Amino acid sequence: MTAPTRVGPSPSGGGPAAFPDLDDLAADIGDRIRAERLHRGWSQAHLGARAGVTKKYVGLAEAGHTSLPVARLAQLCHGLGMPMSDLLSDRWVMPERKTPRVLTPRQVQILAEARTGAPLSVIAVRVGMSRESVGSRMSEVYRVLGVAHLPYGRREAAIRVAVERGLLEPAVLDDAA
Repeated sequence: MTAPTRVGPSPSGGGPAAFPDLDDLAADIGDRIRAERLHRGWSQAHLGARAGVTKKYVGLAEAGHTSLPVARLAQLCHGLGMPMSDLLSDRWVMPERKTPRVLTPRQVQILAEARTGAPLSVIAVRVGMSRESVGSRMSEVYRVLGVAHLPYGRREAAIRVAVERGLLEPAVLDDAA
């Protein structure tokens, strides 16, 4: 006669440990991914681009609606810039959520036009506004994105920050250049 096989850690009462509810576990991991993404001020599309997955996949993972293969979890953690062990640790603490700073669609349109390097007068014609209105909207964009304090290079800094936050699509480089 052989001794009974022990499975998993034994709670103080003896016997095998209860297996965790996988739906709860997936929901918890999804909540952690969402909290980390929001802490960084990123959209699902931005995290997806950084992780090499679709926005839809990020949404499904955050909602706990998908079984999350280890490879995909590793991709999401890489996109977040954090080790998988930190995300899964019992010591993980929910980061404080930053107040989202969002640009209006009109501000995004103006910033996208500003990326071309055109002067405000040309941008104004392109978007159908006065030069003064475009200048005012650009000042708002600089404040929202936290670059208004810069003495020079505000436009470039605003574009960079907007791309990092997923508010503006990254520029496509011209292959001919």
